[in-house]
Amino acid sequence: MVDATGGLVEVTLLVNLAFVVVIVGGIILRFGDLRPRDIGLVRADLPLGIGITAGTWILVQVTGVAALLLQGESLALADSVIRVGILPVLGGFVGQVFGNALYEETVYRAFLLPQLAKKFARQSWGESPRTAFLLALLASQVVFTLVHVPGRLAGGVEVGDLPVFLTAPFVLGVLFALVYARTGNLFVTIGLHALINDPVLLVDAGGVVLVPLLLVVFAILVAWPSLLTWVGGEESRPEPSS
Repeated sequence: MVDATGGLVEVTLLVNLAFVVVIVGGIILRFGDLRPRDIGLVRADLPLGIGITAGTWILVQVTGVAALLLQGESLALADSVIRVGILPVLGGFVGQVFGNALYEETVYRAFLLPQLAKKFARQSWGESPRTAFLLALLASQVVFTLVHVPGRLAGGVEVGDLPVFLTAPFVLGVLFALVYARTGNLFVTIGLHALINDPVLLVDAGGVVLVPLLLVVFAILVAWPSLLTWVGGEESRPEPSS
């Protein structure tokens, strides 16, 4: 399939789609007796998610071009685009949006985080909605971080070096969780997650392109109108208007 699509469909997409079908569709939705909207999959939220993702991508490209011009560098297509072609480059992003980012955001941010917040809110030591949310935030993202351990070990990371290599997944997991809590829109977090993993650069501008991505994340955390918590009853995520 990878060869037949010229690289537009890649292994990351296929593997994570299998996870989505089995874990999200088969276990969380079917056996958890939940609806798609209960785990953030709300059709009405999609346009905003696409808009923020597209706007952020444009900002990333503009930042890359500006950085090269300020350094006196000539503009040219990114080496990856020239070397392997546009379809495999786009395939990496497609694999993130419809595979890796979709799976991880649905499971760890839209399902595990609110479920833990509800559970902690029912405990005597979690009576405060804020405390329940913070405990759920830390617990869910620790789980998200630990899931990355086998991959890091398989990639050659020594056991003693794991804390250093797991810092980024934990910090990003917390940021994505806060973005979802802030916006209540899973598609926003999926888009930002996909861009951070694979920004589909048209020019080789280096790590500077992460700056606008992180600025968008922090802007959302600061400027979005309300911080949502999932503690059940009156505190649960409001139903979107139809």
